[in-house]
Amino acid sequence: MKKEYVIGIDLGGTKVEACLLDSERKISKRCRKPSGASKGLDHVVKNVTGVVAEAADGKPYSAVGIGTPGTYVSYDDRLYGSPHTPVYETPGFIGRIREKFSVPVLVENDANCLALAEYFASCAGEYHYVMAVILGTGVGSGLILNDRLYCGIKGGAGEIGHTTIDIGGRLCECGRRGCVEAYLSGPSMSRRFYEKSGKKLDVPAIYRLYLEGDKQAVQLFEESCKIMGEVFADMTTILDLDAIILGGGVSNIPVWYDKVPSLILESAFGVNRKHIPLIKAKLGDSAGVVGAAYLALRERGFMDF
Repeated sequence: MKKEYVIGIDLGGTKVEACLLDSERKISKRCRKPSGASKGLDHVVKNVTGVVAEAADGKPYSAVGIGTPGTYVSYDDRLYGSPHTPVYETPGFIGRIREKFSVPVLVENDANCLALAEYFASCAGEYHYVMAVILGTGVGSGLILNDRLYCGIKGGAGEIGHTTIDIGGRLCECGRRGCVEAYLSGPSMSRRFYEKSGKKLDVPAIYRLYLEGDKQAVQLFEESCKIMGEVFADMTTILDLDAIILGGGVSNIPVWYDKVPSLILESAFGVNRKHIPLIKAKLGDSAGVVGAAYLALRERGFMDF
């Protein structure tokens, strides 16, 4: 079969990235630049087309996959559920990007793209019911169930960050209270630590204090591990998962992998589960853009999921 090329695009709130991937899943080139969302959608569209042209480097490509925040509903031509970049929810935005290309354009939630990329990097052939979670500016997840990407009837499945763990709890940026994201995102953990200590620090800095035995930092991570363990146990009970992948900037904290797996097993209901591995994402910040390119490879018949 003749080698083809496809494009993957990771459309973030602060950056847009593109990669050129061949039909054997090898990255030929990656490029990124600021999305320019604060300057308006015209600027974002210009940056998307620019970074794609740079990544393609003159090579022909046969399809484009885009990973986006929120859920894209094609019949409305609109993204829903993008509280960190609400301008992206403008009707017709994705359509404006789509019309810049003369090849098929596939759109999927960025957490689903991460799930695809990390599943094929870490789990394919070994685990079959997998949830991949992004812990970063927000909290999102994608689902691989019975080795297939599961999106739900409207494409919105897996929004774990906006499930409620306390109906009267902390205010989330989405406007609801008690969302997982209001406790476990990077900014939320920083806010929770500030409330305890009066210190404004990012999560890595708080973790360094945790290692030094700082009382407030220890308390924060103990609470966060318990929350994470309960949430992941709930999802394991609901979906009968056999593995969970963690990605995003906050996933780099070692304490999750030390403490959360046993908490999941303690709280999961029903059948005896001896092991629910918590797997650290392997692809780093490549995962989203690679998973988006996999959408294009599936469109061209080179992948099945």
